[in-house]
Amino acid sequence: MVPTLLLTTLFAILSTFVSAGSNEKSVAWLGENAKKDGVKTLPSGLQYKVLEKGTGVHHPTVDSPCECHYEGKLIDGSIFDSSYQRGSPTTFAPNQVIKGWTEIMQMMVEGDKFEVYIPSELGYGDRGSPPKIGPGDALIFTMEMIQIKGGKVAAVTCDVVTLESCNEKEMAYVKKAKAKYGMDADDMQVEIERLNGLQNSATADSLKAWASHRVVLLERLIEAAGGNEDEL
Repeated sequence: MVPTLLLTTLFAILSTFVSAGSNEKSVAWLGENAKKDGVKTLPSGLQYKVLEKGTGVHHPTVDSPCECHYEGKLIDGSIFDSSYQRGSPTTFAPNQVIKGWTEIMQMMVEGDKFEVYIPSELGYGDRGSPPKIGPGDALIFTMEMIQIKGGKVAAVTCDVVTLESCNEKEMAYVKKAKAKYGMDADDMQVEIERLNGLQNSATADSLKAWASHRVVLLERLIEAAGGNEDEL
């Protein structure tokens, strides 16, 4: 079933520049939320908390259809959309939804359940999604990854800080990325966007899979750079 709000504004959001940031109330709320136990903040400003850790062994590629349950709320707690209330999960790919979802979905495995806190610039921006979502509103999503139906990349167990549980290929790439980007989050984000773009090209499937794998490694490097600079 297609969600009533999340995807009805999908193509308009994807095709229109989402400008500026969260409104003043949302900025204040996100600032306080970031201090809470278990909440992690990515360099993009996206925040998330792991509610349940799944047993899946793969991440979805950026264009992979994924069956998900979700519930969307405003920061005042009011629900604006919920597949749980409809009684049926919905299916969409990371590259078919708002930017905050694109980022977080590629970090999840089957069985994961996250609470995700999305700044306006990674959601519906200055336009909002009237009448329920206002301009500059930050959003809260409970999101559950049920099944990855399309392209997959092996779940990454590599610790990009200590290099524990990294195979030789992963270790070589992490070292190369650190040397090339100097832990610059902006430069790594540009590379992530380039790698994601390969999914829509004529690139061989094996290379697409490695591209998706590198995206996960880079996302972890970005997260490490933002929260653990001393360790790097």
